[in-house]
Amino acid sequence: MTLDPSLIVSTDVDGAPVRIGEPVTVISASSDGTISPGFLGRTGTVVALVYDDPGLQYPSDPLIQVRVDGLGEDLFFPDELEPRWALQRAARQHREDRERTVPGTHRVQ
Repeated sequence: MTLDPSLIVSTDVDGAPVRIGEPVTVISASSDGTISPGFLGRTGTVVALVYDDPGLQYPSDPLIQVRVDGLGEDLFFPDELEPRWALQRAARQHREDRERTVPGTHRVQ
């Protein structure tokens, strides 16, 4: 009998790229077409971390199981997901950059 060495974790792991319950958006990190088109651009919730080869992957390189309402669950590589806090930070930075480049606007200090 061969034992499956996979480790599926549904609690937070120190050193993992995301936290259980964290909202993430599925982004296209590659052109190989492995992401189901229905998931692209959708926001879901991290439900588990999957380590196919725990000896090599644990703790920082899991597959990330994400649940998207109305679509179900799928596994993603870390670079295929964008945490919501990162998207909010990027939007804030974009606003600040735009304010700096619009003529006639300035910040009062």
